[in-house]
This record gives sequence, C-alpha cells and structure tokens, in this order.
Amino acid sequence: MQTLGKTLVNKVVVMVWLLILTIALCYNGAEAATAKIGYVDLTVILAQHPYSQNIKQLTQNLEEELKKRQEELNKQGKGLDETELKKLEEKFNSEWEPIKQKILSEIQSYQAARYANIIESIKAVGENGKYDLILSSEINVSLSSTSLNYPIILYGGENITQDVINEVLKRVEEEQKAKK
Repeated sequence: MQTLGKTLVNKVVVMVWLLILTIALCYNGAEAATAKIGYVDLTVILAQHPYSQNIKQLTQNLEEELKKRQEELNKQGKGLDETELKKLEEKFNSEWEPIKQKILSEIQSYQAARYANIIESIKAVGENGKYDLILSSEINVSLSSTSLNYPIILYGGENITQDVINEVLKRVEEEQKAKK
C-alpha cells in the first residue's frame, strides 16, 4: 500500500519536474535572469500535512485489523482438516474484503485530497508571491528496496516551503470549518 502511494508520488514528482524543466528551458536568457523562482521541499510539506497523520493511522488500523483476523483464523483453524480450513479461510476473506476496501478507499480519498490541497496551495503561494516558476527542491528515486532523494536546486531561488505549509494548514482549517 505504501509502495503504491510512493510510486504514485514518485511518478507525479518526475512528471512535474520534467514539466518545470521544460518550461525553464523555454525562457531565453534575459527573461530567465529576471524571473522570480521559488522552490519547495515536497517531503516536508507531505510530512506536515494534517491528512498525512490520518493516512498513517488508517494504514496502521488496516495492518492491526489484518493481524487480529489472522490470529483469529489461526486460533479457529487449529485441528481442522484441509477442506474445513479452506472453508474457514474463505469465510474470513469474504468478511475481511469489504472492511479492507473501506479502509483503502478512505486512505485513497485522503491521499487525493492531500495532493489536491498541496497543488492548490503551491499555486496560491506562487500567485500571491508573483513567482514565475516554482520547483521541487529534490526528486525521489526508488531503486529496488531503497529510496534516494537527489537535489534539483543546488543554488538560487527562494525556499517557499513554509509559506506553502502555512497555506495548506489554512486551507485544511477552512475545509474543517465548512464541514461543521
């Protein structure tokens, strides 16, 4: 599950990075010299987004529920022959599937809302600060079982990560007030 989320984030980051690089290369020298460029650390923004805690808690709930159900299956399955054990597993799986899908759906909903909220916040900060270009400060590359962050911004630009975090928190607070 976390791998799916990381893979999606990695793909989005790579696509955004390539788009930004293309736009940056389209500027000629004079325009680029006067362009106002900002950058953000998406890892920090994701970590501080309020929905990240919800996603983490739901993921933990999913793992705990699965572990609990596996222990119950093992307990009830002791001493059963193969046919009875298979029927018991099918019963447990049919009960577990709707619960699992509900939790996964909630996780995906929070992930989508978090992503949309971050993008909207970056746009708002960019417009308010009159930035011509906002880049991600690093790119995450997954290599088999490891994940590495490579810097994209080595010099220059303005770090607007905290401005984006403030905007994210403001938007989430407004969403919460609107729901009440």
